Amino acid sequence: MKRLNYLKLERYSLICQARKIFSRAYEDITMVIFYDAQENYRLVIADNNEYIISEREVSRAEAFRIINTRP
Repeated sequence: MKRLNYLKLERYSLICQARKIFSRAYEDITMVIFYDAQENYRLVIADNNEYIISEREVSRAEAFRIINTRP
C-alpha cells in the first residue's frame, strides 16, 4: 500500500490512465475502484478533501465483491 497524500482523486485517473467504475462515500472517507487498460483493479481510499489516503491493487473478484456488497 502506498501513501499518496499529495494526490487528489481527480488527478489520479489521469496519472494512472484508469477509469472509475465504483464510488461509495461514508462519513469522512470515500472508497473508489479504478480499472485501467492493463485490466488491473485498484481500490483507492480518500478523505473528505479528496486527498488519497491509500491505494491497493485488488483482484477482479475482490473488486466485484466490494461493488455488490450493500451498505
